[in-house]
Amino acid sequence: MSRVGDTSPVSVRLLGPFAVTLDGAPVALTPRLRALLAVLALDVGRPVPTDRIAAAVWGEERPADPRKAVQVLVTRLRTALGADAVRTTSGGYQLDVPAAAVDLARFEADLAASGTADPAEEYRLLRRSLGHWRGAPFEAVGSDLLVSADRPRLMEQALRAVERGADLALAGHAPDLGELAAGLRELVALHPLREGLWVRLMAVLDRTGRRADALAAYQDLYRVLRDELGTPPGAEARAAHQRLLAGPADSTAADSPPPAGTAPRPPSLLPPPDGAFRGRAAALTTLDALLADPPRIAVVDGPGGIGKTATVLHWAHRVPDRFPDGTLYVNLRGFFPTNTPLAPAVAVRQFLDALGVAPGRIPDDADAQAALYRSVLADRRVLVVLDNARDVEQVRPLLPGGRHCVVVVTSRNRLGGLVAVEGAARLALGTLPPAEAEDVLAARLGSGQLGAARLAAEPAAARELLTLCGGLPLAHVIVAERAAGRPGAPLAALVGELHRHGSRIAALSADGDRAARSVFSWSYRALGQDAAAVFRLLGLHPGPYLTIPSVMSLAALPEQRARTAVGELERASLLIELAPGRFTMHELLMDYAHELVSADPPEESGAATVRMLDHYLGTARQAEAGTGTALPDDEAPVLVGMVRRAAATGNHEHTWRIAHCLRAHLWERRQVTTLLETERLALAALETLGRVPEQAGSRRWIARALGQPDDAYDTAAGTR
Repeated sequence: MSRVGDTSPVSVRLLGPFAVTLDGAPVALTPRLRALLAVLALDVGRPVPTDRIAAAVWGEERPADPRKAVQVLVTRLRTALGADAVRTTSGGYQLDVPAAAVDLARFEADLAASGTADPAEEYRLLRRSLGHWRGAPFEAVGSDLLVSADRPRLMEQALRAVERGADLALAGHAPDLGELAAGLRELVALHPLREGLWVRLMAVLDRTGRRADALAAYQDLYRVLRDELGTPPGAEARAAHQRLLAGPADSTAADSPPPAGTAPRPPSLLPPPDGAFRGRAAALTTLDALLADPPRIAVVDGPGGIGKTATVLHWAHRVPDRFPDGTLYVNLRGFFPTNTPLAPAVAVRQFLDALGVAPGRIPDDADAQAALYRSVLADRRVLVVLDNARDVEQVRPLLPGGRHCVVVVTSRNRLGGLVAVEGAARLALGTLPPAEAEDVLAARLGSGQLGAARLAAEPAAARELLTLCGGLPLAHVIVAERAAGRPGAPLAALVGELHRHGSRIAALSADGDRAARSVFSWSYRALGQDAAAVFRLLGLHPGPYLTIPSVMSLAALPEQRARTAVGELERASLLIELAPGRFTMHELLMDYAHELVSADPPEESGAATVRMLDHYLGTARQAEAGTGTALPDDEAPVLVGMVRRAAATGNHEHTWRIAHCLRAHLWERRQVTTLLETERLALAALETLGRVPEQAGSRRWIARALGQPDDAYDTAAGTR
């Protein structure tokens, strides 16, 4: 095996944009040669099997004779780097250069050495190891295998090194905490759901005399988790926040428990309001009436894209002083086309966390959790917003027991049962009246009077655009974004584009949903090839959010093309960036994407689904290996959706494997309803596959979730 200290004319960089030099001069390689060299350099000095090389280079499109094809590529690589650069072994091929010639090997060597060093030397080695990084591993390599399987593992190692280095710095082993704060700021922007980075950023800011900034960082974390996952920060971040509130920083603050009896801060889970919101005066007046007289429940219903959520959030942000004990919000995902609605028990568990209930107080049983939730809210004044509810059964377990709380539910359905039994007030939103529609479009076309002036300059085109939008606020958003992105183009040109795409009949329909689809079609057809493919394939993704790596896998695109496509979709208002690197899509747009992808040949959509599931299975495995028994909170909601998606599409291996990676996470967080669902899906998949040994594990977890002895389900299964 190569020694770290050796020198070599060949140098390979994997930690960032891929690069290779020979005697200091850059070497240009074809995409397949880059993938070949990258997979060999990943295990520099060790044999790499031919099958792994073929998987890294060709993915699922392997040649008829992979062994021969790899041999040809190796010959070409030897021509580029020298005959001795690659050695043929009994186990495959080996990059025969010193380990020090590969930045990844230098990173791993420094990381390994840091584990046995004294604290000061450990900090120095960790800093040096991270100095080898220039970006995400394997950029411009073009290997799905390396990006989906190896990149997450390496990123986890680097982030752990950052967190350990920050801990050492806080313990007094770093000369400059200010520099560390700047680095942590950059990292939380790239990894906004990694709470460990936020906790250390808060501690560093506090230690350098910036307590206000530390408290603001906690609020940023709270908003990110609230907006993206509907959950509060975890125990470590909450404890750090309590320490900030408790008193002055000192050298032992990081190890001190929060003071006993400290009252938890009221939850504030509302997503941010829409800054360009206009209109809906009558609806806002109706909601204001909830603050004065019973009933204390309102159902806001209407078709998709009509502005239910925007209206409720605008109102809720106007009245926070009326709810001194906080605001709760959850997206129940009642109409997501590729995922099941959020189980009420899952929402209850999220609310208990937000209300500051200690995990030890939360029972395992879902009914007992709901009872505890009602008890906690019995004497509090809290606003509860239940967004995108599917039906009454999804809502009832989330209604608080006390009379001081106000509940606002949004739904595409009328939820007449809440009106008839609970006495809820019903507020039906329809399409915007002409005056409000014009005001909404003007507000989105430009700030101040700019938008209104642009409409006034072309009154006929403005009227036609409003007609084409059908009074649907979501359509206004998309049309206005397109117009705002082309400030020099006349509105009449946009109208002409809509007509040229043959959407006139649908657009003139009084049905707002059909009008939206005409605007969606117009926007979709204007997309570039990659962006259009990504949008269509997102109809396969179960949500609730997606990332650039998941888009890369789903659409089989290299990183830069995936980023460019996602950026184009965001600029067109077809995607929303919830937090840096995390995106979501309006449910009506997801419906449209699902319609588009459903028309694709089954073999194409099936292959994309498998690529997506492969990516998330790799994510689940790496996260599980990285944390011992649990998964990071930011991955769990997506992975639960992937279990359902795998089961629905008959991908049985993915179903049980992803479910098994989730089980410890769900159990530790008392999410027994979800655990029961995923393990039952896993068991059905295992029975279909005939994998008897793994079935026993699923049966035991099902029994545990049901509150039975671990062998109870096994016994019952044996007698069926």
